[in-house]
Amino acid sequence: MEFFQEFMEQLLRIPSITGFEEKAARFIEEQIKPYVDWVKTDTLGNVIAFKKGSGKKKAKLMFETHYDQIGLMITKIEENGILRFTNIGGINKKSLPGKRVKILAKDEIYGIIGTKPPHLMSEDEAKKIESLDKLYIDCGYGRQEIEKLVKVGDIAIFDFEPTKLSGFSYSSAGLDDKAGAVVVYSVAKMLSNINSYHDLYFCFSVQEEVGLRGAKTAAYGIDPDFSISLDVTFGDPVGNPLKVSLGKGPTISFGPGHNPSFVRKIKSIADREDIPFQFEIEPRPAGTDAAVIQITKKGVYTALLGIPLRYMHSQVEIINTKDLYRSARLCANIAMEEELLRSEEEIGNVK
Repeated sequence: MEFFQEFMEQLLRIPSITGFEEKAARFIEEQIKPYVDWVKTDTLGNVIAFKKGSGKKKAKLMFETHYDQIGLMITKIEENGILRFTNIGGINKKSLPGKRVKILAKDEIYGIIGTKPPHLMSEDEAKKIESLDKLYIDCGYGRQEIEKLVKVGDIAIFDFEPTKLSGFSYSSAGLDDKAGAVVVYSVAKMLSNINSYHDLYFCFSVQEEVGLRGAKTAAYGIDPDFSISLDVTFGDPVGNPLKVSLGKGPTISFGPGHNPSFVRKIKSIADREDIPFQFEIEPRPAGTDAAVIQITKKGVYTALLGIPLRYMHSQVEIINTKDLYRSARLCANIAMEEELLRSEEEIGNVK
């Protein structure tokens, strides 16, 4: 964890609400710059870094992740000073009441998401999940005071300090998908003094949480031959027979959204390097950036590595940092391979 701990903890403390990622973009640029030939932020906000390869038959290989996170936006200031809000990205509404938030106004303002006390709820109300229009943020100010501090359109994040749990477990808001950003950054750092065979692109994309928008434009501009996306996946879900576990390595997705020859090659590299991994079956393209990258321009050889994560889209997401390091090791080894496809007739028999 020491290899990327400082980067991870600093990034997790920088807000990157979808559509408002500028501060995090500047941080990523500064941190990755020593390890690459060049880095830039494009029109939409994607951070793209490049390292030139040395192979005679080199391809354009992209390592991609999104770094935006879910959040809230203020929609109304009520007469009594409470703030109404809506979501940016998918929110677990059941987890909202009682949570502390930080409003990113001219100055940072703290508040609590309030709702009707259970004592005052009817039996039917107590059984239902509160809709967003029933919830509010209470900052402790009256209307005249709060209007000087907060405006409609200001954004808010969940105020939860990144926390190391027991062993290699780590909890924070925004691990979806800053965990992936840590991996892509770590790959660049691992390869900084090593000649890679292929031209490498390290892409930190924006606006994944509202429709995979950043990856669409980044992939169009880069036009990669191969792409590996890093995103989180559901770790240890109760009642899921296809579950994956934290601490047992990244998942390698298999299905129509991922090129089977590329997937077989990645599996063979993991086996050779003794890197633990898990398979995740996807019978249809999932809602990750890989889905749109695959069908960019003439098409892209695409794969997806998943980082097992608990409590997705909550304020207390949990990962195991061993999975981050193993993901980065796997990607770094892929970058040094001359041949990125494996042609054996093993389709449907990836185990």
